[in-house]
Amino acid sequence: MHVLTKIFIVLVTLLAILMVPLVVVSAKNQEYWKTQALDFEHSHRLSSSQLQDERQLHQGEQARLNQELQDYSQRLAQLQSSVADCEKLRLDIESQLLTANLSLSEHGATNRTMLKSLQTNSDLNRVLVEDVQKLRSLAITCEREKVEVDEALRERTSERDVALAAKRKLQEELKEMRDQQATAMHRISEYVARFGALEDGGLSLDEGLAPDRNLQATILDVSRSDERSLVEIDAGSRDGVQEGWILTIGEGGTFLGKLRIIDVDINRSTGILTLESKDRGMVQIGNRAYALMGQD
Repeated sequence: MHVLTKIFIVLVTLLAILMVPLVVVSAKNQEYWKTQALDFEHSHRLSSSQLQDERQLHQGEQARLNQELQDYSQRLAQLQSSVADCEKLRLDIESQLLTANLSLSEHGATNRTMLKSLQTNSDLNRVLVEDVQKLRSLAITCEREKVEVDEALRERTSERDVALAAKRKLQEELKEMRDQQATAMHRISEYVARFGALEDGGLSLDEGLAPDRNLQATILDVSRSDERSLVEIDAGSRDGVQEGWILTIGEGGTFLGKLRIIDVDINRSTGILTLESKDRGMVQIGNRAYALMGQD
C-alpha cells in the first residue's frame, strides 16, 4: 500500500512535470490565437469598413454613371430631334429649290409668251391700220369721228397706246353702225308687218356651216332687238373663223343657244343668236362660245 502510494505520487509528479510544458504551450497558444483572433477581428472590421466605403463609392459611381447615362440619353434624344429638324429643313430647302426651279421655268415660258405676244401685237397693229383704212369709208356720215380716227392713226405710227385708243373708238363706231343696222332691221320688220314679207333668196337663221376646227371664244357683246339678237365674240379670221359657222354657247355645262356667224373681222366675229331660252338662262357677256369640228 505504501509502495502504491509512492508509485502514485511519482506518477502524479511526473504528470505534473509533463503538464507544465503543456500548460506553457497551451498558454502561449491561447495568447497566440487570441492575438490572431483580435487581429482577425480588427482586419474584419477594417475589411467591413473598406467594403462599406467601397459599396458607397460603387453606389456613388453607379449613380454618377446612371446620371451620365440619363444625360447622354437626353443629349441623344436632342441630337435625334436636331437630326429630324435638319432633315425636315433639308426637305423644305429641296422643296423650295424645286419651287424656285419651277418658277424659273414658268418665268422663261412667260417671257417667251410675252415675246410671242409682242410679235403678235406688232402684226395686229399692222392689220389694225389696214382695218382702219377700210372702216374709214364706212364712217362718212360721222365726220367728227372720222377726224378723230385719222388723228389716232397718225399718232399710232409713233405710239402704240394711241393706236389702242383709236381701236376703242372704232369699236364704238362699229357698235353705232350695228345699232343703225338694228334700227334698219326694225323698220324692215314694220314694213313686212304692214305690206308683207320681202322676197329673199338668202339663208335662214338655222342654216350654216360646220366648223373645220375646234375653237373656244368669249362673248364680248350682246345686242338684242325684236327681230333678232346679235352676239360678238373675240375670235376672227386669224383664228380660222368663217362666215356661216355654227357655234354653241354655254356656261358651266349649261346650253344657252346657237350662234351663226354672219360677219368676220381679223380678231372679232359677229353672229345671230338662236335657240335662246329664259328657262336655261340668257346669253351674257363673258359666256363661252364653242366651235366643234364637223358639228353644227
